[in-house]
Amino acid sequence: MADHPQEFDAGPGEPEGIERRASTRYPCNLATSCRLIATVPGEAVPARVRNISVGGLSLVLGHALDAGTLLSIELRSMTRNIVRTLQVRVIYSIEHPSGDWILGTHFLQPLTDEELKGFLA
Repeated sequence: MADHPQEFDAGPGEPEGIERRASTRYPCNLATSCRLIATVPGEAVPARVRNISVGGLSLVLGHALDAGTLLSIELRSMTRNIVRTLQVRVIYSIEHPSGDWILGTHFLQPLTDEELKGFLA
């Protein structure tokens, strides 16, 4: 397992089956950090955003998290001065051949189209 999540394409690691996502995903490669939302604040751990939509994002972490886990993610645009802390719920965790874990998450408060464009610009 890597200390920092590796960068890799958005191909392998997505659940197979019928596409049920309601919004279009956009590939990206944003370094970020996340914390468990709990009664005791947790230490931030490094993560990487693989793709993002108005409804959620795919994260790469060094370990798995259970479905239903709540995370606070600091999302920072690479080309603009946009920083926002967002809350997500983990939908699934899948181990990648690299030893990292791919997490599918859902935003507790969806992004607007304008907010999404700001992170992708």
